[in-house]
Amino acid sequence: MNTKRIKSIYIMLCTITLSFMSCEDFLETPPVSDYSSENLFQTVEQARMTTYGIYYTFTHDIYSRSMNTNVSNDTDEMQCQGSADATARRVIARYNTTPSNTGTDLKKIFDRLYAGIERANICIERIPKMNLYTNGTEAEKNELKRFYGEALALRAYYYFDLIKLWGDIPFKTTPSQAGENFFVDRTSRDIIFDQIIQDMKQAVDLVPWRKDVAPQARWTKGAVKGMLARIALHAAGYSLRWDLETKGNIGMRTRPDAAKIQEYYQLARDQTWDVINDPAKNHQLNPSFENIWRTLCGQQFDNQYGESMFEIGFWNPTGEQAGNGYIGNKIGVPVNSAVIATFGKGGSEVRVLPTYTLSFKPEDNRKAVTVADFNIDATGKRVVTNRIFEYNPGKWRTWWATRKSTGDYTGINHILLRYSDVLLMFAEADSWLKKSSTPEAINALKQVRKRAYKGKEALIDTETYPTDFNGFLNVLVQERAWELGTEGLRKWDLIRWNKLTEVLTATQAALKKLGNDTTVPLYVYYLPVADPEQDNPKVFGNATTIPAPYSTQGYIRADYRNGLSSNVGFFAQGFEPNKDELFPIMTASIGENPSLSQHPGF
Repeated sequence: MNTKRIKSIYIMLCTITLSFMSCEDFLETPPVSDYSSENLFQTVEQARMTTYGIYYTFTHDIYSRSMNTNVSNDTDEMQCQGSADATARRVIARYNTTPSNTGTDLKKIFDRLYAGIERANICIERIPKMNLYTNGTEAEKNELKRFYGEALALRAYYYFDLIKLWGDIPFKTTPSQAGENFFVDRTSRDIIFDQIIQDMKQAVDLVPWRKDVAPQARWTKGAVKGMLARIALHAAGYSLRWDLETKGNIGMRTRPDAAKIQEYYQLARDQTWDVINDPAKNHQLNPSFENIWRTLCGQQFDNQYGESMFEIGFWNPTGEQAGNGYIGNKIGVPVNSAVIATFGKGGSEVRVLPTYTLSFKPEDNRKAVTVADFNIDATGKRVVTNRIFEYNPGKWRTWWATRKSTGDYTGINHILLRYSDVLLMFAEADSWLKKSSTPEAINALKQVRKRAYKGKEALIDTETYPTDFNGFLNVLVQERAWELGTEGLRKWDLIRWNKLTEVLTATQAALKKLGNDTTVPLYVYYLPVADPEQDNPKVFGNATTIPAPYSTQGYIRADYRNGLSSNVGFFAQGFEPNKDELFPIMTASIGENPSLSQHPGF
């Protein structure tokens, strides 16, 4: 069993023991127990267990289903599967959420993120007070410092996601105690951003570089630096705001402090520059875009290149829920149930938009990985998926897995940060600061593009880009779509750029145009193949009968454009500008905290 599996099992066992101990269990435990509040932080092992308990917030369905699929859609890359918003996940993705919606994932996300923050608060308060933190051996002190840094980074990340979904939120940095007033209203996101950025900066100095420790699904220095840059760009960018006291003046704005915006762009630039120029090269581009995902789905760490900088670890050897996730099953390539023993149980609740599929240039090798125009049928053959608007995200393929799950939970990790993202964030921050497309920014961009055009890099060498920042930003906006597509980042990028309304409107128009474009063929005629890695031979046309000579060669007809014009109306159907950039607080959450004010748009 590899290191990743051992560690994942260990995390699962430790966190289940700590995180799901009932009140009755506590009452029955003698005060001298290692799990009493006085004794919980006496040993390195206890500190490890409680720190791993913070990571447990990531596991199961929040970050393997909700956060990177339904909550992050609809965008110009993907939309939720299906037509109207009859199910909870479609309510969310179609921007039709109301505070009273039942069955949505939003309250669960809200509650679990705050549960993770509470666990982090305990560790942040208690670990530095441990005797071993100052008086232990060097190995013990280094281990405890790492736990402390991880707790800071995890709390910061959970608050970051809460801000992305709800804007100003209740903010607390100390463990809860009896008698405390738990009914608190929202705190300005700017105050929270300032604190979590300081926390991340502190964490940078506490956690080790990737190459200095065993491969695990844990924070390391490059990952914290990269995520700090992402948080800084969001803190400096646009978001939906209103006056907390009056609940008025709602609109998309940046924070009013121009100096702080400048500081955070500089911080993003400096942190990404540090990772790019790290002498030890802890993180590099994997020369093969496809191999990023083969390694991930193969349930292995990218030990050679470190392009995958931070992963959420999903692993349970029993295939059960605890510590596991849906990656490859709720977002991935569909596999017919008759052959899941061979291929694993693959499927998807989201669809890649046809306009996004068609945006790739023929030379771009990322399309064949990112967009799956096929599925695995009941005989185990690769067949073309019916209709271009039913194509699926292709980065997660269950047959690439070492252990092929026949149940819902796949044991495939989710990547939260890649090195290519660091390169593109650097390009954005550096060009923003200089108000132009700097040579360093262009070089970072071209590194990403040359990998995408591997074998045809000369095409990238001849490219020229706008010299002004806004023009160059538009290039980066599109490049991030191609490079990071379907990874759950797009919606939040569009919001921080204040481009969500513009892009959704343009995408709706483009989908409508495509559905009625008679130059786009109605049908695709293809040949099923036995090897899932082999592209299906295919031709296109408008005839209902398969043309010769393909009709005698075993080709099958599937719809291509046919049916698109009637389907496009469901895309982002409920979106309202200056309202749906954030979600409402669920009525049940306000019932639990009467001091919590509602999003004024709801």
